[in-house]
Parts: sequence; C-alpha cells; structure tokens
Amino acid sequence: MNLLYNNFIKQFKLKRTMKLIAVLFSMLGLTQCKSVKFDTQPPFKIQSAHAIRMVGGMPGNSSIQLKIAYTSNDEVSFQELFYQNKKTKVFTGAEKKQKLVTGTFNTSTVNDKNDLILHNDPTRELKNKAPEEKFPFQLKENEAVISYVKNNKTYYFKIEDIKNKKVFMP
Repeated sequence: MNLLYNNFIKQFKLKRTMKLIAVLFSMLGLTQCKSVKFDTQPPFKIQSAHAIRMVGGMPGNSSIQLKIAYTSNDEVSFQELFYQNKKTKVFTGAEKKQKLVTGTFNTSTVNDKNDLILHNDPTRELKNKAPEEKFPFQLKENEAVISYVKNNKTYYFKIEDIKNKKVFMP
C-alpha cells in the first residue's frame, strides 16, 4: 500500500511540475510577441508607391524594385523597407524633382539551392545559408513598411495601396 501511495505522490508532483513548466514557457512566449507600433504622424508624406517587378534574361532571374515618392520639409533618415516577407536597405534620391526612397528585393530562383552542408571540416559549411529572421510584420500583398530614425529612435510607417508594374529586361 505504501508503494502505491509513493508512486501516486511522485506522479502527482511530476504532473504539477510539468504544468508549471508549460505555464512558464507560455508566459515567456507571450512576452516575446511584442507588436511593432506604426507611426501615424511621420515627418514625411507619401505621394505614391510602385512595386516594379523586373523579369529578365535567364529563366528564374527576377527582382522587385519598390519606389516610394515622398515630400518632406525635414531631412529624413530612412533605413529599411519591408515588403512581401523580405527586407532590404533603402537608397534615397530624386527623379524629376521628386524625392524617392528605393529598395530592391531579389526574388530570383536561379541560385536557390537549399542544400545544407554538414561536414567535419567547418570551412566546407561556410556556404550554408544563414537562417532567415522572422518577418516582423503581418502585411497584405500591396503593403510595405518603411523604417526611419528620428532623434536616435527607430520608427515604422506602413505604406498601403502599392501599385504594381511589370518590366521585362533583355
């Protein structure tokens, strides 16, 4: 009888410990789900946004160039563009007296080899692709997010209603 009682107590403590661990991991997971707040009053105004899909030359060779025309009285330090589960650094410039932010996203499938190299010699593993970061935003097909820095703080602004264009490159 004493043996049955001891087994029952051990199982009870084990179940209670497992529940406690599950609750702790759930709480830890929920605290990591910090959502990004979008800026509603950025120091610029978006005039237009176009996604130019460039397809060219070799089969599977393609990219998307996102061009965003904007106006601003202040100097804006744009950082990155997030679009269709990809991110890229931005370039600023002007075209026809219009201020532009441009980002190019590689969508080529030509060199898309997912082979993972595992070897005793670590130098042979250098060709392995780094794991991709989790995309920080839930966006629709025609939405993007641009980040910019103001007073040493990073802000995010959602761009909606991006128009699509397709260009064939020789």
